[in-house]
Amino acid sequence: MDLRRLEALNAVVDEGSFEKAARRLCCAQSTVTFQIRQLEQELGLQLFEKVGRRMRLTEAGHGLMPQVRELARALDGLHAAARREEPRGLLRVAVGETLLACKLPEVLRRFRARAPEARLHLQSLNCYVIRDALLNGAADVGVFYSQGPDASLSQESLGDFPLALVAAPQSADMDFTRPDQKLPTSLIINEPQCMFRLFFENTLRRRNISLNGTIELLSIESIKSCVAADLGISYLPRFCVERELREGLLRELPFVEPAHTLHAVCARHVNKAQSPALRLFTTLAEECIGGVLPGGAGPDSRLADRMQKTPPQDLTAASR
Repeated sequence: MDLRRLEALNAVVDEGSFEKAARRLCCAQSTVTFQIRQLEQELGLQLFEKVGRRMRLTEAGHGLMPQVRELARALDGLHAAARREEPRGLLRVAVGETLLACKLPEVLRRFRARAPEARLHLQSLNCYVIRDALLNGAADVGVFYSQGPDASLSQESLGDFPLALVAAPQSADMDFTRPDQKLPTSLIINEPQCMFRLFFENTLRRRNISLNGTIELLSIESIKSCVAADLGISYLPRFCVERELREGLLRELPFVEPAHTLHAVCARHVNKAQSPALRLFTTLAEECIGGVLPGGAGPDSRLADRMQKTPPQDLTAASR
């Protein structure tokens, strides 16, 4: 039985007319009439008779109302239980390494405090791999750097983050803005498809700048330690190196103006049902990483909108 027919029956009984019932249900009067006629056909009974301007229940209709009211109360209880449902179960989260190391700990701390019955499975993955994991169902939610609009994903903006070229203080005199040169240093970075690595290498190619080589490390902390030891330079989201820059362990080198910027998102597959745990995680990511302001606008919302509409040219070319 279609529950909408029972809702229409309840509304007509309470309001006394099909017109008022339609206003209560926010639908056309013809819709209410259709639902009642369908219910009468299904039950094989006439439920209403018109007396003056009011619709009154027939004797058969009166006999059904206790069961109808009981069903309505059960349905209301079901909706209330769904609204009160606590986050629980397993939530599979795929995260970019820099975001996991520097931005996600506060999200995880708050999530654990508010959802003690939920379990998190965390994976540090490349941003391109995260998108694939969301599309093939290997992950429920991803926190990563977006390439732009994606019809397959529902993406909540977490803001825009500038990149910084950093070196040990003793190597701070290297000039990466002058073209046609070979610099006596190595790039310390993670995997080849890292998005900020692509930005950096594309810029070096355009400027015809070569380095001694590349040191690939997966850990952001290891990369920063090696740069501080003057084993090479690195190109990272600036939030990753803010403490080292303040303490003088690293120096930022001039590179591009304006700075390359990455757009971070919290995303899920468009067809993925939002469990209470997933909704909570997304909300906390927006609060802790995106710095959502009252009214839903983040501090970098206008820039984020531009980034979503126009993917960075360097990255788009490199990904092809």
